[in-house]
Amino acid sequence: MDFIKILFVVFLLTLSFTFSTEAQQIPSFNLTTADGLPNNAIRSLLVDSRGILWVGTENGVSKLESGVFQNFHESEGLGFNSCWAIAEDSNGNMWFGSYGGGFSVFDGKEFHVFTAKDGLADNRIRHFFSYKNMMLIGTEDGISIVDVDTFEIYSIPASIRQNDLNFTSGFFEMGDRLFYSTYRNGSYEIIWEDKDPKIRKVNEWLPIYSVSVHNDSLLLADKGSVKKIAKSDFISGKTPSQTFGQSVVWKKVDVLNGRSYLLAASLFSKDGGVFRLENDRMVDASQWFGISSKFILSGAIDKNRNLLYLGSQDKGLFQIRLDDIIVYEEYDEAEVNGIAGSEIKLGLLSNLGLEIRDSNGSKVRVDRGEFKKTQADFYRDFPSKIPQHMDGFFELDPTILPEDIEFYQLHFQDNSYWINTNIGIFQVDLNGRFVTYLPVHAFSVGFTPDGELLETNPYAGVRIYSDPRIFEYTYYEPSIPSTPLQISKVATGENRSYLVSVFHGLYHWDGNEFFSYKNEGIWDESKFKTLHYLEEGMLLAGTEFGDLYQIRTKPEFEIVRKWPNEELQGNSILFIESYQGVFLVGTELGLHILSEGENRFWAEGKGQFQRVFRSANRVEDKLYIGLDRGFFRINLPDLLAQKYPAIELAITDLKVNSQSINAEDFKWFAYQGENLTLKSNENSLLIRFKPIGNFNGGKLRYHYRIKPEADWTEFNNEPLIELPFLPFGNYQLEVEVLDYMSGKLTRVSLLEFSIAKPYYLSVWFICSMLFLVGAVFFAIYRTRLKRIQSQSQLKQRLTEIKLEALQSQMNPHFTFNAINSIQYYILKNDSDQALSFLGKFSKLIRITLEQSSKSQVSLEEEIIYLTQYIEVENTRMDNRVKWEIKGDALDSQKEIMISPMLIQPLVENVFVHAFPAEHPNPELTILYEIISTNQLRCTVRDNGEGMGLGSEKSHESKGIKMIREKLSLLPGYNEKSLEVRSGDKGYEVRVVIFYS
Repeated sequence: MDFIKILFVVFLLTLSFTFSTEAQQIPSFNLTTADGLPNNAIRSLLVDSRGILWVGTENGVSKLESGVFQNFHESEGLGFNSCWAIAEDSNGNMWFGSYGGGFSVFDGKEFHVFTAKDGLADNRIRHFFSYKNMMLIGTEDGISIVDVDTFEIYSIPASIRQNDLNFTSGFFEMGDRLFYSTYRNGSYEIIWEDKDPKIRKVNEWLPIYSVSVHNDSLLLADKGSVKKIAKSDFISGKTPSQTFGQSVVWKKVDVLNGRSYLLAASLFSKDGGVFRLENDRMVDASQWFGISSKFILSGAIDKNRNLLYLGSQDKGLFQIRLDDIIVYEEYDEAEVNGIAGSEIKLGLLSNLGLEIRDSNGSKVRVDRGEFKKTQADFYRDFPSKIPQHMDGFFELDPTILPEDIEFYQLHFQDNSYWINTNIGIFQVDLNGRFVTYLPVHAFSVGFTPDGELLETNPYAGVRIYSDPRIFEYTYYEPSIPSTPLQISKVATGENRSYLVSVFHGLYHWDGNEFFSYKNEGIWDESKFKTLHYLEEGMLLAGTEFGDLYQIRTKPEFEIVRKWPNEELQGNSILFIESYQGVFLVGTELGLHILSEGENRFWAEGKGQFQRVFRSANRVEDKLYIGLDRGFFRINLPDLLAQKYPAIELAITDLKVNSQSINAEDFKWFAYQGENLTLKSNENSLLIRFKPIGNFNGGKLRYHYRIKPEADWTEFNNEPLIELPFLPFGNYQLEVEVLDYMSGKLTRVSLLEFSIAKPYYLSVWFICSMLFLVGAVFFAIYRTRLKRIQSQSQLKQRLTEIKLEALQSQMNPHFTFNAINSIQYYILKNDSDQALSFLGKFSKLIRITLEQSSKSQVSLEEEIIYLTQYIEVENTRMDNRVKWEIKGDALDSQKEIMISPMLIQPLVENVFVHAFPAEHPNPELTILYEIISTNQLRCTVRDNGEGMGLGSEKSHESKGIKMIREKLSLLPGYNEKSLEVRSGDKGYEVRVVIFYS
């Protein structure tokens, strides 16, 4: 009987493990040479004060910052590629201890190498220990002490034993006293006497592979366990007696929550890994952390990011989150299609069946074989109740095998689980027993507000079951316009059930009838993927193409807000949940956390946790996300309470005109220089930068502007800015960083710089050029002015000469006539007339001589001259000619200046040709009229016989030609300047004269 009981217990245990062998773990990522590491064998790790992770490998040192590795080898100045120890001194310098090449100190700009030639005890470094202003170096054979300010090296002679059993296994302090342990040569106190320290053995116990401090005790690692002893007991020479654990422990790491982890890698067996130190026991945490290596040699904690880094001998670097916000469960790598229930009774629907978990840890499993058996029994026992496809039911194949069952959805309603599959709809109670089976194939089901089952057929309408156990339902045919078709999701509210279709938009059921928002012209949006009910008629609806709507359906329909696809990562919305006013939206790329004015995004990133979201449901304060393999459990209060420090940026590369700027301006891989002052031709910049303080590992995007008044560029994923051919001026380069993980936008002033004006735009150059151009133009102007003045003077002189020549031509002619008249009076013995005429003639000659030497005379002087001339000529004609000089120009005769003796030839023609001796009443009129501001018209009119174009033509032409020639030498002359009018009643000549 006892044997049967044992068999029964064994059977139950076997049954419990045949369905699923889940293993929980927190997200961890394994980084290897494929990700940029120089080698997968990691000997040392350290997170420095700048937040940089330094990785010492068997083939170089690597720096991990913002998810990017940068590697250093001997070619970059490192002393030796194999790095076994890393430390940071009190000055912030990094120390890298190699196994064979001494140690290297990196000061932020370059490496400085120190070896045995500089006084080091041994070139094989095991440990560093920063102590005050010194760095203690534990080597393969002996202890060296280095002043971190001067780098003077002093090795303790007594610590050097010249054997391979003397390597340093660790340092520890007790009060003001400092100790170190060796592998097989005991443990010692370093005594500071005068300038040269000495050592004193305090314990001979061995072997010691490593020594770690745990509160007031020491943890000493031997070949296969850990020995624990109080510090005071150990340094007094006592032998450890308390033993626990396994493997060879090489390091202890203390994390923020008070826990400590021991890192182990056996030299003899594969029993290492990472172990939680708990009540003097080593509890294997490798599976919880997702660590696949059994050879863990080093570790470091990033307290700001709450990350644990572990270095393995064979599988590279492991990065582990320690906040327990997200837990992953493998679940036998089953596809989880639904999660529903409560924390007390949680149901998990996978492609293997249904599992019901109790809060006390017990589990009930209903495998797919049981679902198939329930369906088969119904078909066998109730063949008459099998619905037909022709009756409006979706096609169902009863011959489907258990392994081909497709589990679509899991619903929790009235303390039962409802599962719709391709072989029917099942109701299962909390103990895993089948309550109801409906031989109905439905992709999407839901419930009415009063708890009735709502079954949808993609093409043939909807059924609402008042009693599913007896197959009692109301059928809404597709011929009714408001009947929902091709439904993808059903959500139940207080008074309505809402349905969304992949082609026909939004519907609701109000207890009496269905209502189509599209058919009623309320909302045209047609294609929906998922739906979530919030409260009081408020919904969240996700479309087929990734847009998210928050809508209010009552009392009036309203689109409260829309998140377009561009604001959400991914192309499709897979699920929607909510928690305390926060919306949780899953896409194929990750999880959006939407709250008032904030859009956060969580994604797994690279590593073994890359999964496909299959389902999701919030159960109390946990969000469960079903995956293609296993599921996530997310603690929502902790997730939403996470704080994200502001991100800072640092310039890592700065080039001007494709040339890197002075390397002295860079330290710790970031630009430390002042604001840039560039020449006018240094106007093309390339700037690479990195985020500092990106504690969450979220995806970052950047955009920038170069002046406060400038527009922002488009967002970009690349931390690179190219600024080609900038104009001169002052610039303030600002970058805004959008962190999807925190949803925050941070603005950083990255760089201020100025570009000088080109020399040709400088004030001195412009003034010089203006002065030079002015001087040139002035010289040209002076030269041209002188040339014009010279030409004008020459032209004026030539004109005067010509005028004088013409006047000299007129004077002999007039003089000849006057002398004839005097001769006539003398022959007549009329001495009085002769003397009078001679007086007038001499006066006229004098005026003629005066005016002949002038280029211009006043109109008054011209009139006086003409008066004298007329009187002389009229005397020859016995004063028979009546004459007058008149016109409005006489009012300004003193101001008007004209060329002299211009009209005299016309007057002379009148006296010579116009009046024959028999003319009864000869008259002569000279009229001066002002016709414009600088034009004067002189009209010479007589009543003589007139001059035709016949016999007198040659004589007339000579006089007119003489006047024309004279006028042509004066300004403003044209063909109409002289007009001649001749007739039987007289002769008239009009002359237009320009005056000044």
